Amino acid sequence: MDQTATVNKRVGDADSLHGQTLRYSIPHLPEDIWCHIHSLMPMRDAARAACLSRAFLRSWRCHPNLTLNFATLCPKACSKELCSNIDRILRNHSGIGLKTLELNLGSVESTFPYVDSWLQFAVTPGIEVLVLILYKKYNFPCSVLSDGVRNSIRDLQLDTCVFRPTSELGPFRRLTSMDLSLVRITGDELECLLSKSLALEQLVLYDCKEITSLKIPCVLQQLSCLTVISCCRLQAIECKSSKSLDY
Repeated sequence: MDQTATVNKRVGDADSLHGQTLRYSIPHLPEDIWCHIHSLMPMRDAARAACLSRAFLRSWRCHPNLTLNFATLCPKACSKELCSNIDRILRNHSGIGLKTLELNLGSVESTFPYVDSWLQFAVTPGIEVLVLILYKKYNFPCSVLSDGVRNSIRDLQLDTCVFRPTSELGPFRRLTSMDLSLVRITGDELECLLSKSLALEQLVLYDCKEITSLKIPCVLQQLSCLTVISCCRLQAIECKSSKSLDY
């Protein structure tokens, strides 16, 4: 055997050994364990892993945390590309097991016509955290707050929205934190919402210009922190709760 053939054989043996190492270095674990490992990754890393691993590709369809913004998806892209990427991610997601949805479109002056359909798909029973940040005023559809959603959601953050909760909207049984920034909501609408959020512990209001008076219902016995900033038309805060608040 000549020298060239010997070298080629050694390279082939090394490749074969390397292939075995790659094949057996990844343990054979139950799918639920792979899903749990995948869920602990930051979203960008989770998406990359799904491109490289069949196990992670399956778990990507039920990844529990989706953070959809320019930073995680396409920091150098235009709003059209961002919209396309978000649409593709949500279409590839099963909608099952989603716990956290952060949809941050507030960093660019643009409209996103598919927000309604994105929320209708992603905001489902079992979700615990919903963060929606937009650049232009958006009419938040209360229809996405179904009975199942209201039973599971713990943290609601809305930014630059029109939010008109009605008296027909049922109770939020697990909601502990609510942050409304640049949200168009009246004092009466907010009081109605608060009276149905008995577990609420923290309330933040920033630049909510339609609120002229704020009434904290007596049923909010868990509320311990109230933050009000730049609500320029707010004239009075009436607290009927027996628990002392940190302002």
